[in-house]
Amino acid sequence: MSRRRDSHARQVPELETTRELVEEVLRTAMALEDVVVSLLQDLPDGAFPGEDSGLVLLEMIVGSVHPAVVAAGAHDTYTATALVVAIRERVLADLHTAATLADERERGG
Repeated sequence: MSRRRDSHARQVPELETTRELVEEVLRTAMALEDVVVSLLQDLPDGAFPGEDSGLVLLEMIVGSVHPAVVAAGAHDTYTATALVVAIRERVLADLHTAATLADERERGG
């Protein structure tokens, strides 16, 4: 009995697909950072008595995102989360390697 392959399974994405993903992750990260930093700066003292304002804003963001997560489903959400983590870890590792190589070059090593 042969297995029918999913049309999306194991296709190698084009470099443009990767570029679109990176651009969207960066746009999202920068937009969220701008909004959160702005809100934290503009909140009056005691806006959330007895609570950490940053945590309150995080919970608000979670509430905003939750309908999209529900629509995507748990599996796709776990996959997306793993992809975002892999992006971060890979970029940081590559930047660390580049910095180490540049440092070695400067030292003549």
